[in-house]
Amino acid sequence: MTRLAFHATHAPEFAVTAAPAAQYADKGHHIKPAAMAHRAAFADEADLLPARPIRLLPRPEPIEAIAGVPDGPPLRFRWRRVLHEVAAFEGPERIAPEWWRRDESALTRDYFRAEDTEGRRFWVFREGLFVSETARPRWFMHGFFA
Repeated sequence: MTRLAFHATHAPEFAVTAAPAAQYADKGHHIKPAAMAHRAAFADEADLLPARPIRLLPRPEPIEAIAGVPDGPPLRFRWRRVLHEVAAFEGPERIAPEWWRRDESALTRDYFRAEDTEGRRFWVFREGLFVSETARPRWFMHGFFA
């Protein structure tokens, strides 16, 4: 039997791993990530949006995005052949590559929480810093908010 355990990594898709359930059963561990502990201090602020989406895709999926400026948020994006007009956004939240892994191909990610005109909320990111890492950053869909 397994349970989910937090894994120290910058990449959100690898932040949780399966661990043996017995590993925590006898020790009474209650793991509370730092982000959750910080949010608990502001529990009276009911309108706080979650920092991470309720559903994360197994792997980020490419999207076509148009931004007003090269390093700005998306104004509209196409995912799975559907065009989404962005009505509001938050971000960016920058996640840098893990320098200690020495993966030269890893690029910086700028994450945005985007809401379309239909009220659907998405977690999208631009991969690669404009000019310093790549001439043409790529965009990806990574998750959904409730």
